[in-house]
Amino acid sequence: MIASGKSYIDHVKEFIEKIFVHEAKKFQCEPNDLMIVIYREKDGQINIGTYSKADNKVLRIIPDKEAQSILMK
Repeated sequence: MIASGKSYIDHVKEFIEKIFVHEAKKFQCEPNDLMIVIYREKDGQINIGTYSKADNKVLRIIPDKEAQSILMK
């Protein structure tokens, strides 16, 4: 990954941006209207959630397979 000239953080930011764009299309809003929340459960599982700033609520937890699909595009 680093051989591409990008740092690890550049790749992470690129992946997160892909999730923002995907979720904004899904919920028909602007990416800036959303927050992506990454959190760890007590059992160690890490979840990625889509949070609406306007509605002040979690819209959904993105399934792992779907997140992988988004990131591979």
